[in-house]
Amino acid sequence: MSRDKVRLLIGQPDSSFPIWDSSGVTENYKRDKFNVGYTNAGIVNHLGFSPGGAELAIIGQPIWAKGEYPDPNPTLLALDPSPFEVVGFWLFLTIGITTTGYHDDESSQQAVTVFPLDSQVELVATAKLADISRYCSKSR
Repeated sequence: MSRDKVRLLIGQPDSSFPIWDSSGVTENYKRDKFNVGYTNAGIVNHLGFSPGGAELAIIGQPIWAKGEYPDPNPTLLALDPSPFEVVGFWLFLTIGITTTGYHDDESSQQAVTVFPLDSQVELVATAKLADISRYCSKSR
């Protein structure tokens, strides 16, 4: 979807910033605790969510419900048991989701991001398999 279409649907963002690697722009909607990332061509390449904003589900399984924002990793590990880790993010490449702030108890960094399945593949070259040991008894 284009940036113009997104803005028609959800309005103007509260702020806009270049993505760290100059690959596009991220627009923040602070009131709803989410952001939309765009390529330099102006096409959506990710949606990021912070706890306290959206309700999230995947394949009918709730991740976050209104007022309840638990660690999403146990649910996601059941769908993709081999995430990668790079710069503090877990990449669930099979399902197109990243998480941060949960596996390392960084509450100020907690977020879930969805992305097109082919958009994060280049990060795997610098990634390592995530250490999921703290979740093994929870996810199995």
